[in-house]
Amino acid sequence: MKFLEGTYGVDLLSLFLILISCIFNIWDITRVFSIILLVFAFYRAFSKKIYKRREEYNIFYTYTNKLLSKFGKSIPYNLPVYNLSNLSKVFKNFNYWVNEKKNYKITKCPNCKQKLRLPRGKGNIVVTCKKCSTKFDFRT
Repeated sequence: MKFLEGTYGVDLLSLFLILISCIFNIWDITRVFSIILLVFAFYRAFSKKIYKRREEYNIFYTYTNKLLSKFGKSIPYNLPVYNLSNLSKVFKNFNYWVNEKKNYKITKCPNCKQKLRLPRGKGNIVVTCKKCSTKFDFRT
């Protein structure tokens, strides 16, 4: 996904905006405000103006730490920004996982508890464990 390269990503401010958006979505009166916050959070995540997004985060960080300092707490400054360019790997892994679940059935050997991957749709088959050579019947 080349279009995600160079985007800002998700930071603590974006997560905070999404959380507040979910809370405001409970009431009908604040639902429009909730949608605006959610759109702004996604805009920040997909924005390529990294310098401006970092300035917004610095303002949020400053005021949040002023508020938290009254309770003796603070947010560390070096929290990571989760980059969205790795999103294609997540979708690829999810696609692989779905295909595995669709085409194969996972079972355990009754003797040694070794996990075995068996093809689906073959009916009753005799399975031989590669680890302990135990043979057992299994319906796939």
